[in-house]
Amino acid sequence: MIGIDLRCGYVTFSFVEQLDALCWDLLNRLSPSEQWLLRQTLYTAPVRRQAIAALPFERGQTIADLGTGYGVMALEMAQALGVHVVGVDIDNHVITHARALVRSVYGHEDPVTFMAADAYRLPFSDQSLDGVTARFLFQHLDKPLLLSREIHRVLKPGAAVFIEDVDDGFTVEFPTLPDSWQLVIKAFQTLQSLRGGDRFIGRKISSFVHQAGLIVDSVQIHPVVQFSVQDPNDISHQFERERIEQVLPELFSHNLLTEFQWQTALEDLQATQGEWILQSISGFRVVGHRPD
Repeated sequence: MIGIDLRCGYVTFSFVEQLDALCWDLLNRLSPSEQWLLRQTLYTAPVRRQAIAALPFERGQTIADLGTGYGVMALEMAQALGVHVVGVDIDNHVITHARALVRSVYGHEDPVTFMAADAYRLPFSDQSLDGVTARFLFQHLDKPLLLSREIHRVLKPGAAVFIEDVDDGFTVEFPTLPDSWQLVIKAFQTLQSLRGGDRFIGRKISSFVHQAGLIVDSVQIHPVVQFSVQDPNDISHQFERERIEQVLPELFSHNLLTEFQWQTALEDLQATQGEWILQSISGFRVVGHRPD
């Protein structure tokens, strides 16, 4: 078994391979409507592990991972950094799966625990946490400033926060995917806005953190760029389709998309198979801390 410290920029292969295998097994057992979130977790694994390697946390500290989902970020932080992680998510169903993953890896829930809770009312005392992480959570929030203030409340003086999220305004494709597919993406963006979310949240996070009274230490844009043969059946496209398929009824009911437009987009996307396309998707990473 190979065990290398992730803080040095390497991966503890035996651990992450075991975790990936457990996630794939779980993915195959989930209903189609549940699969997109875990598929996103698998698809973004290299970016997530790169981020963990640079987190400013110390061994033995207690960190809250907000919007933890299936708990993979929490598990990998605990293993790589030697911290205790409390994963928080409003969805009790995914928390149940997260606890099962922990038991499969450790046989018990320590050094990772999970709780179902509202991020706007975190179940932690004032100034009780050594750190907070939140990946791909802010894009779903209708009150991002309120959460930023709640993060300020629970952090100890000097404690750090790490937030990462999307910004569709920094997506680049060449040649661009079909207009019919672009229409679907814009409909999805509009629906997320109607729900109170924001697919362009990345550029705004640092402002919310600052307004909440936290110190912004760094803001970085992390692009994931690939030039490859288009394959509508690979994991990235499967994730994209599944996250849209789960909200199709809402897209139709809000007249943002029709069944004909959806089917046309799928056909046009399939027709791009074999074409070489450059794609760049960027996320914003904000690191801050509570002033002493």
